[in-house]
Amino acid sequence: MTERLYRDDPYLLEFEARVVARTDHDGRPAVILDRTAFYPEAGGQPWDTGTLSGVAVVAALEKDGDVLHVLEAPLPADAVAGRVDGERRRDHRQQHHGQHLLSRALVKAAGARTLSFHLGADASTVDLDREVAEAQLRDAERLANEIVWAGHPVRVVEVSPSEARDRGVEPPRDAGDRVRLVEAEGFDIQPCGGTHPRSTSEVGVVLVLGRERYKSGSRVRFVCGHRALRAARERVVATDRLGALLSSPLPGLVEAAERQAAELAATQKRVVELRRQAIELEATRLLAGTPERPVVVAAFDGRPPEELRLLAQALVAARPCVALLASRAERVHLVFAQSDGLPHDVPSLLREAVARLGGKGGGRGNLAQGSGDTADGLDAALAFAAARVRNA
Repeated sequence: MTERLYRDDPYLLEFEARVVARTDHDGRPAVILDRTAFYPEAGGQPWDTGTLSGVAVVAALEKDGDVLHVLEAPLPADAVAGRVDGERRRDHRQQHHGQHLLSRALVKAAGARTLSFHLGADASTVDLDREVAEAQLRDAERLANEIVWAGHPVRVVEVSPSEARDRGVEPPRDAGDRVRLVEAEGFDIQPCGGTHPRSTSEVGVVLVLGRERYKSGSRVRFVCGHRALRAARERVVATDRLGALLSSPLPGLVEAAERQAAELAATQKRVVELRRQAIELEATRLLAGTPERPVVVAAFDGRPPEELRLLAQALVAARPCVALLASRAERVHLVFAQSDGLPHDVPSLLREAVARLGGKGGGRGNLAQGSGDTADGLDAALAFAAARVRNA
C-alpha cells in the first residue's frame, strides 16, 4: 500500500520513491510508487499534478488502496524523484480548508449542513440539505472570514472511531480503525483526508459568489485565497468598464444600467411596431392592382425567414390571397401561406417546391416554410407553385 506523505506534510513538494508496479490507464502509462506526495482525487478535491523524474503526472487516482500516477510518457527508471506542482497544491489547500470553514459557518448561521463538496477549476460548490436565505449566506460568509483573519491553528490528528465520537464527530463508514480529523481550533472539526494549511489565515478570504436552489436545498458557489483575489479583480474591471460606458460612478451604476435596460426595451418595442407597420404597408403595395384572390409571388435577397413569415401573414390577412415568398441567402428560404377559406394544400405545395431546391420543409394548415441548399432554380420553383395554385 502506498505510503502517503501528504497526510503528514501537506507542504511537501519534493520526494524520492521507487516504482512498485507499472500499468496503464485510458491508454496512458501509469505507475504505483512505494511512497508519494501526490494527492489522489478524493472527497471533492482534485488530484495533484507535477513530475516524476521529469515525466509529467497528469492524474493521481485511488486504486485498491494505492495511488496510481498517470503519466504523459513512459517512465523507465525504478528510482524516481517526484515534484508536486506547488501552486496547484496551495490553491487546493486554500479552497478545501475554506470549504471546511464555510460549511461550519453555514451550520451556525442557517442550520444548513453540507451534503457534498466539489472543488472546480474556477469555483467550488457545496450542496446543502436545506435552502438558505441571502442574509443567512452573508452571515456565514462573514463568520468564516472572521475565523480566517483570526489565524486559528489547524491541526490534523488520527484517532480511533470511538475517540472521534467523543469529540463529536461521526466517523465515515469507510474510515476503518483510524479516523483522520482536521480541526480549526475552537471553531470546526471534521473527518477529512485532504490537504489543509497550518493556519486558517492561509485561506486568505472566503468569497461567496452566489447560490441557487438545488434539489431540496441550496448549492453555494465560492472561491478562496488567490482565486478570490482574481474574482474580485475581474469584477472591479467589469464594473469600471460599465461605469465608463454608462457614465456613472459605482454607487449609481445599477440604477444607470436599469435605466439603459428600460430605454432599450422601449426602443425594441417601438422597432417591432415600426416593422409591423412597414410590413403591412409593403403587403398593401404588393396587393395593389392585383385581381381578386391573387397569387403574390416575390423573391428577395438576404431577407430573414422571420420577416418572410411576417410578410406572408400580413398579405393573407389583408385580403383573400395566396403568398409564395422566398429569400436568397446562404440558403434559400421559402414561406407559403393562404387566407382562411381558400382550398389549397399549402404544406404539400411547399414541400414540392422546396424539393426542387434540394431542401425540405413543412407546416400545418394555411402556413408552411422550408429551406433549400441552392438558389439555382428558385424562379422555376416559384413559377411551378404559382401555376399549381392558379390551375387548381
